[in-house]
Amino acid sequence: MSEPDLLVTKFTIPPLRPILLQRAQLLSALDQSHLVPLTLLSAPAGFGKTTLLSVWARQYSGRIAWLTLGEQDNDPIRFWTYVIAAFRYGGAQVGETTLGMLHSPQPSLQTGALTALINELAALPQDTTLILDDYHLIREQTIHESLQFLLENLPPQLHLLLASRSEPQLPLSRLRARGQITEIGEANLRLNREETGQFLTRGMGLELNAEQIGQLQSRTEGWIAGLQLAALSLQRHKDVSAFLETFTGSHRFILDYVQEEVLATLSEAQQRFLLYTSVLDQLNAEICQVLTGEKASQRMLESLERANLFLIPLDEERRWYRYQTLFREVLQARLQMTEPEQIGRLHHAAALWYQHQQWPHEAIPHALVTQDFSFVADLLEDCVERLYLQGELKTLLTWIKLLPRGILRVHPRLTTTYMLAFNMLFPFSHQQQAEKVYLQQLQGDIEQLLQNKDHVVLPSSERDLLHNRLLILKAWNLVAGALSDGDAAQLNDVAAQLQRLPLDDNIVWQQYKLAPFAIAWRMAGDFPRMVDTIQGIIRTPQLAQNRYLKIQYLWGLIAALIALGRLQLANEYCQELQQLVTSLRVPAPLAAYPDFFQALLAYDWNQLEIAKSAARCAIDKTAPLQYMDILMGSYMVLVHCHLAQGDLAETEQAIREMERHNRSAGIPLMRPWIESAWIQLWLAQGNLIQATSWAESTSYHQETLSYSRENAYLALARVYLAQKRYSEALQWLNKLLARAERVERTGSIISILALQVAAFQLQSSGDACAACGVLQRLLTLTEPEGYIRVFLDAGTPMRQALQTLLATSDKPAESSPLSPTLTAYAQHVLAAFSNEEQQPQEASAAELSISRSAAQTATQQLPEPLTPRELEVLHLLAGGASNQEIARQLIISLATAKKHVASILSKLGAENRTQAIAHARTYTLL
Repeated sequence: MSEPDLLVTKFTIPPLRPILLQRAQLLSALDQSHLVPLTLLSAPAGFGKTTLLSVWARQYSGRIAWLTLGEQDNDPIRFWTYVIAAFRYGGAQVGETTLGMLHSPQPSLQTGALTALINELAALPQDTTLILDDYHLIREQTIHESLQFLLENLPPQLHLLLASRSEPQLPLSRLRARGQITEIGEANLRLNREETGQFLTRGMGLELNAEQIGQLQSRTEGWIAGLQLAALSLQRHKDVSAFLETFTGSHRFILDYVQEEVLATLSEAQQRFLLYTSVLDQLNAEICQVLTGEKASQRMLESLERANLFLIPLDEERRWYRYQTLFREVLQARLQMTEPEQIGRLHHAAALWYQHQQWPHEAIPHALVTQDFSFVADLLEDCVERLYLQGELKTLLTWIKLLPRGILRVHPRLTTTYMLAFNMLFPFSHQQQAEKVYLQQLQGDIEQLLQNKDHVVLPSSERDLLHNRLLILKAWNLVAGALSDGDAAQLNDVAAQLQRLPLDDNIVWQQYKLAPFAIAWRMAGDFPRMVDTIQGIIRTPQLAQNRYLKIQYLWGLIAALIALGRLQLANEYCQELQQLVTSLRVPAPLAAYPDFFQALLAYDWNQLEIAKSAARCAIDKTAPLQYMDILMGSYMVLVHCHLAQGDLAETEQAIREMERHNRSAGIPLMRPWIESAWIQLWLAQGNLIQATSWAESTSYHQETLSYSRENAYLALARVYLAQKRYSEALQWLNKLLARAERVERTGSIISILALQVAAFQLQSSGDACAACGVLQRLLTLTEPEGYIRVFLDAGTPMRQALQTLLATSDKPAESSPLSPTLTAYAQHVLAAFSNEEQQPQEASAAELSISRSAAQTATQQLPEPLTPRELEVLHLLAGGASNQEIARQLIISLATAKKHVASILSKLGAENRTQAIAHARTYTLL
């Protein structure tokens, strides 16, 4: 991904100037800034705010983050990107998550991005001061609100210093009432008589008596800019008294004075250089040469600085400069009065230079000044991809909307780009009401153009491109509706409409075109077609040249491979995706996909701590964005991990978080996931009544099967098993299996087969032969990929089936049902059961209650409930196992086995095993 366009001079503390006045009292006041959240320097131009702050910042012992603001920083994304850059430049390595959120297609400023940033800042060990200079240039209300949010939640070790010509739109009254603000105003910044004398005599090298110093201080009222201009003039006047008689020190006088005396004393080349470069916010030798034709621009800049002509260096190397604000205003007024015809040319040249540097935030404002909107449109078309990759869709929308519709009609690509960007930021219809009329007008303009009603002849290639873009936009309106309604059939129709469209547009439209296919295929569970298509695209030369676009395809490919049970290949691609995300500094939500996939793979491989950690990382990155695909999937991994470890309280907390996010997003597609999670929790708790109530009220068993609800279908099978409705469970699972086999969705087949093994094993007839047959197929599918957890989640019935199958495999090789490879794999899985038993605190929910949910409900009716281990022993007793066999199968000592049996007899009020089994069936424990 492209790096945001950042000028390092904006977050560099300005170098100290040769003429330096020590202002101990003000520096001392700034030293107290760590005692309050906000310190405000507010005064008109020319009072030395920036100089004072730069002096203080260089002697401050804590960490400084400096940011000089400009007109172009009124975009919230750009503003906070620069703030984070300032923190990083100052040594605070924060903001990675926040940047990802800011540059995502739908940034969430206060609720997500700023919260993440504040949390990181709160963890900093060192006092840090953020200095925002020239804050008066910020007019965007969203930025004021976000800064207020920062102030209201400011960590104690962070302090904010603002320098502004006017009071910022912040709750200053409240801060004053609470004593949470230090203010340095115009009165504080005015030079007193002593300071005026030091400035004029030591700083400017003048020989003045006390009376003359007093006159200048009085007439300028301590205004530093006025004193500096007076000193420059006095350096050329021999008669000090005569000068003082005419000098008033007012702003108006100063403006006139600059034009009449300062500029008049310069050579024509110097005057032209100053006037022509006054159109620039910041200047260096290269752009000055472009605007003025002066080949020795660097020497010119250095000579002007030495002459104290209000040229302020922005870095230690003296490469970048800016004019003092008032001086620049005078130069611009002079340029307007003397050579107005040059203004458009200068801004045009500046725009081209900045565009060549790939700095659209500097280029476009210069282009807009020219009022040549065709020129602006040309520049915008050139930077669409860059702004998109940086997540600055709002800026793109703002600039495009500044263009007259007549210009957009002859730049139809920009028109469609506006419509696309708006759809990305506001995907659902209720979000688009404010712009509905304008969007309809733009679409009508494109349709008229394609129908040649404007008598504009388009090349056939351009006509096809615009036609395809309109199809994509219309299709996406249908996609948004289908997602809101959970309508998989409509999504499939949309994908079919787009299937034949070529991928010959820019990256923005390529990504946007593929998404409906990916969504439709995932909802339908048609992952083989998804894999084939994406692998074909990835092999094209176009993808080799565009690594960012490759990321868009890789995550879809990995998701499909995991669904197909191809874990090893998915893991290889996941590592490649992680490398791309890291090297390109891709923001969330894409940055969260490697974490999400790692969580899924780790769970399947029974690496529970890794799975939990990765899932939490993915949640942290996507929760503020409400990116439901990753968010809900990651929560499901957490649910499964907590269940596997017997932590039912954490399981419930995770499910409630899922519900909260889903209520906020309002996407029905996610409801089956949540229902599945609740069912698994209720069964683990032994709450069969609640699970049964859900199963009886749901209509899932009556509807046409849809992959998007497969989680709920499997949950229904688990309820049937817990209710001992084994025949119904098998019929339902066979129906699901046929559906999954139709599209070769191996991941689903594996989950279904595991439940089938449990169902066959649990049948009162004990259909061990059928269970072993299904288990053999399951092992064949899972062994190459290293699945473990799917067996453990099936609990005791799976373990018993494995033991039975391995017992039959002890026969000679030619008659064994298992190959040596599968035998070793089955033994490895069986060992995983034993490993879990060695962690009794984690064993209570690891089996997800396929065989024990009904038992747990019944055992709650006993005076003293059976423990999970006693329930296992009870099942073995019912199978006729002796104490020695119980000890061998559970890998416990004989004495422990006898102790469990005695406890079971006592709790059931039985005198022997036969009676215990009968009582257990009365309680529906068996």
